[in-house]
This record gives sequence, structure tokens and C-alpha cells, in this order.
Amino acid sequence: MVSVRLHLDAQTVAAAGGALAGIAQRMADDVALLENTVHGPGNPWGDDESGTAFAVAYQAVLGHALTALGSYVQQVGDAALTLAVQARALTGTDAESAAALAAFVPPGPAACEGGPGT
Repeated sequence: MVSVRLHLDAQTVAAAGGALAGIAQRMADDVALLENTVHGPGNPWGDDESGTAFAVAYQAVLGHALTALGSYVQQVGDAALTLAVQARALTGTDAESAAALAAFVPPGPAACEGGPGT
């Protein structure tokens, strides 16, 4: 038989969720910056013939890339939210368990003597 202990600290889990949410926000900001640079008023590849040809090919792929990047941002954000929800659930479960244990009063020795089953 294998004995494994699991220790979860709600504050650590919540902090990890907050850090991951920050990463998701930075990812979203970077994707928005990329999109604004490419679709903005400037033309990052130039106005000459080769720049125009590159732009056509690049923009054909860009839509797929931005969709994928947006999906990654969403997944990281969802993971951050899940960690925050789990931290709250862990805190709630711990509080409920502590209250149940505090409310439990074991029977004294006299209660065990002469009771049912003796």
C-alpha cells in the first residue's frame, strides 16, 4: 500500500492563479500589439512590390495565427480562473471541516459504559 500526503495551501494556489492571470493579460496585450502593428496605419513591410507580395502571403496566415494565439490566451486565463476557484473551494472546505471538528464532542467514558452494545 502506498501512502501519499497531499498538502494544498489555499494562499499559494490563489497566488499562482493571480500570477497566471497576469501572464494571460500580458499575452493578450502582446497579441493586441501585434494585431495593431500589422493592421495599423503603418505598413511594416513597405510599399514596394516585394513588400506588397509579402503582405498578401503574411496576412493570409495572420488570421490563423491570431486565432491560435487568442485561444492560448483564453486557455491560460481559464487556468488562472480555475486556480482561483479551487483556492476559494479549498478555503471553504477547510473552514467547514474545522467547524465540524469543533462541533464534535466525543462521548465521555461514562457515556460509553452501560450504553447500547454493552
